[in-house]
Amino acid sequence: MATDTPTDGVTLTEALAFVERYFPRDRVLADYDRELTIRYYTESEPGYRKYHSLQDCVHFALNEDGRFDPEGYYAQPQYVSAQVQAVQAAQVLEVGCGKGFNSLFLAQQHPTVQFTGVDLTPRHVQIAARKAAQIPNLVFRRGDFNQLDVADQSVDLVFGVDCLCHAADSRRVLTELYRVLRSGGRLVVFDGYRRAELAAFEPEMQLAMQLTEVAMAVRHGFPVLADWLAVAESVGFTLMEQQDQTQAILPNLYAVQALAKRYFRRPWRAKLLQWVLPKYLVRNAIAGLLLPLVCDAETGAFSYQQLVLAVP
Repeated sequence: MATDTPTDGVTLTEALAFVERYFPRDRVLADYDRELTIRYYTESEPGYRKYHSLQDCVHFALNEDGRFDPEGYYAQPQYVSAQVQAVQAAQVLEVGCGKGFNSLFLAQQHPTVQFTGVDLTPRHVQIAARKAAQIPNLVFRRGDFNQLDVADQSVDLVFGVDCLCHAADSRRVLTELYRVLRSGGRLVVFDGYRRAELAAFEPEMQLAMQLTEVAMAVRHGFPVLADWLAVAESVGFTLMEQQDQTQAILPNLYAVQALAKRYFRRPWRAKLLQWVLPKYLVRNAIAGLLLPLVCDAETGAFSYQQLVLAVP
């Protein structure tokens, strides 16, 4: 039987019951397939800054030792740094750069490399550009990774961290990224993927998957990894590396879940916050509660992948 408030060992059934109590599924799922990216990140920005990362990071940390440490937010840009060195890149493009956390780190590590960050959300670009004002080899601008204002074959390395999941059409965005990369260039991706098609999972898991995706403004849901890789290959990319990092993000997911449980433990406060805070900021509590359950290494539906693709 479900308890009145979430406990440390909350089950998927219990978690879905808590969500339904405060966020009726019909209202949440009505936003499925809607273009919510800009509104979601604009409304969620204060929450990310206060509860996720004071350094304006908006991606998941990688903590391979099983304990959450904010230093894990640097794992992705550190890996990209190694790729920058491997291809001896002169021009690097970050798509979905958010508030600039990754490119700010990299530009200071590689002062002779030119970095450009593009993001769809004006508020993100404003924050990132302010931080980069005194960094000569870094520029941020508003842009759409589906249609980049970048010349053909002009970039040595493109990377995206927790952003390509927002693409409505994987083929379109992969074709665009392939276009801007030089021969021998690389695409580095960290992102979430479905392990299989939605119908392959039990009804409870299907619902949890969709609620999580909508709460994170992942339009049309996370792509199925095998399908996404097949599209990348058909566009012209060659897969160089694939590493499942799901286990490494779990400490961060449990830290986020602990915050979500605080929300669901106080019914009166939960209802009040829905009245006074932006809609999509509050909805992060849904994903926060469900993410460790849908990303469980043995029973979960989602995985977090580290991918390197090359242009021949």
